[in-house]
Amino acid sequence: MTDKEGFAPLSSERRADNLHQTMRGRSRPVWVFAYGSLLWQPSFQETDRKPAHLRGYRRSFCLWSALARGSPDQMGLGLGLIKDDNSNCEGIVLMTEPSSQNEQLTALWDREMWTNAYIPAWQKLETSEGQIDAIVFEANRQSRQFAGEMSDWDAAQIISRARGKFGTCRDYLEKTYDVLLELGINCPEISRVREAMPPHTELH
Repeated sequence: MTDKEGFAPLSSERRADNLHQTMRGRSRPVWVFAYGSLLWQPSFQETDRKPAHLRGYRRSFCLWSALARGSPDQMGLGLGLIKDDNSNCEGIVLMTEPSSQNEQLTALWDREMWTNAYIPAWQKLETSEGQIDAIVFEANRQSRQFAGEMSDWDAAQIISRARGKFGTCRDYLEKTYDVLLELGINCPEISRVREAMPPHTELH
């Protein structure tokens, strides 16, 4: 993508520096919070996973997608985490393979930090075995990809029309919804947008 589209990729040097800063002072193993596509398509080898609860955040279709699930002419929407003191987000934490952690995290950064849409941060998550410190990818409100808050109906209309490099935005929503359902997680934000979706039509 180009600067003209507003979502220029970060250089490999900036991604590497961001990863270095995020990992400074941290030891192995590293846990990563999955709440969207990482639930069903992690970009690294995981050695353990467990349900986790993040307080003070909620999922939102708040990030424009002009490549993965949309195009510059027909933007899609991706999920991000937005701070909300009155909300909680259920997902899973994934543990990276300690013996190849650097390679695993580099692959994760190449995916999640391709642009500046996210801010990686360490957060404490609740699990059945106690608290775990994990990397959480929050939506970056200062990024040009931040779409802001919109109605469920507006989000549904955008998602229903978008297709990108990795498929339709509708498929992204449905896969995330299905995995959450399998995990026994009810996500009202995704459910409401799903219910507002217009009838399925084939995208070309």
